[in-house]
Amino acid sequence: MPSRATMEKRRGRRHGEPVSRDVVLRAAKRQFAQQGYEKTTLRAIADEAHVDPSMVLYLFGSKAELFRESMKLVLDPNLFTDQLTAGDDDELGFRIVRAYLSIWEQPDTAASMVSMLQSATSNSDAHEAFRDFLHSYVMTAVADALGGTDEARLRAMLAATSLVGTAMLRYVMQVPPLSTLTADEVTTLIGPSVQRYLSAPAKELGVPPLHTD
Repeated sequence: MPSRATMEKRRGRRHGEPVSRDVVLRAAKRQFAQQGYEKTTLRAIADEAHVDPSMVLYLFGSKAELFRESMKLVLDPNLFTDQLTAGDDDELGFRIVRAYLSIWEQPDTAASMVSMLQSATSNSDAHEAFRDFLHSYVMTAVADALGGTDEARLRAMLAATSLVGTAMLRYVMQVPPLSTLTADEVTTLIGPSVQRYLSAPAKELGVPPLHTD
């Protein structure tokens, strides 16, 4: 006779019990981190969240959308926008880099970050979801904090090239010597570049005339 625990697992969520988006998102975050985008299935996410797979589709529409939404549990734009007013302007780049690297240095978020970047470079659906997440969620928040102009959006994107490129080489590809440096050493090295992108005069930075259609 099956144990009570087995029977409970088979039954899953009781009829009429509300389904929490947060529970599904947390399950998705864990599955994507452990399996990557390609190998993660909606059924596996549903099983971990103890819901029917059709409910996952009802809540999020697609695996790509669930991937995009689960990223918000890992990369909160407030982590960056809070740094814009957290201290002296001449230390802004260093604060941004330090905050970003802190996500990669924490075991509970590092796996998710690695999975996000790997998936974005190997799967077209994950690529589109990751690009939309960065543009609509992270870059927009940072650009708005910088003034919301086209120039602010370009500055935020330029800063992101340093951050994402560093993460790819250091944490995903693990290329030495970058991968063997301490987080403080990396912050010292790339902080000035991020600082320049965010705060240097437009003429010095070489920002071209920007036009919005």
